Amino acid sequence: MKRRSFQIALSAVSCALAGVFMIIGLNVPFAFVTGYIFAEVALMLPLAKNFRMGGALAYAAASLLCLPLGGLAMFYKLFPFIAFFGLHPLVNKLTEKIKCRPAVLIGEAVWFVGMLAAAWALFSHLFELPFDWLEKWAYPVIVVGGGGLFFVYDWLMRKAQKLVSYYVAKIDRSGGQSTAAPRSGTREDVGDVFEELAGPESEKSETGAEPGANRNENGKEGTDSDERQ
Repeated sequence: MKRRSFQIALSAVSCALAGVFMIIGLNVPFAFVTGYIFAEVALMLPLAKNFRMGGALAYAAASLLCLPLGGLAMFYKLFPFIAFFGLHPLVNKLTEKIKCRPAVLIGEAVWFVGMLAAAWALFSHLFELPFDWLEKWAYPVIVVGGGGLFFVYDWLMRKAQKLVSYYVAKIDRSGGQSTAAPRSGTREDVGDVFEELAGPESEKSETGAEPGANRNENGKEGTDSDERQ
């Protein structure tokens, strides 16, 4: 029950953070790329505990939250998040057990390039391009540059997922640890203290004889009064 509650809390925090980052990216000029990156990192929180359903719900809720807060008016900015950045950590988690990693990376690279091409087509349809050569060279640049950029970006995001998983695991362990005081009992250093206070009694424990006892010539133990007799 506690584990399920923790996963639900992670999903709620993930949704809220992703929504806030994307709303800032939509409404602050030239901050949309930063919004994509931080929103994607926020969506890694439930995936750190393998809560894939929570990650999918957080992505869907964050996307819907952004629509009335700038997403509809600037859908060309929200589209890359819906089409790629919001789904990227979830797809990485779902494909992490596939042994053929090159095929997965190539497939995701094609997906990333396709998203960039679609986003550019949407942008160029809504706005007039300032230069004619952009219409001619935009797609070749997207294919070559976007394909190379994806492998670096994917590597960074996988490292970010490991870092998020590490800190979420620390938070989960610290929440489950008991803070009760230790039970009363002897300490390891108590014996050393009592040995110093015991004085002569410690000699008895080591030699097995009473204090003041000595040995006669025959090797027998005796007291000083026995020798005088």
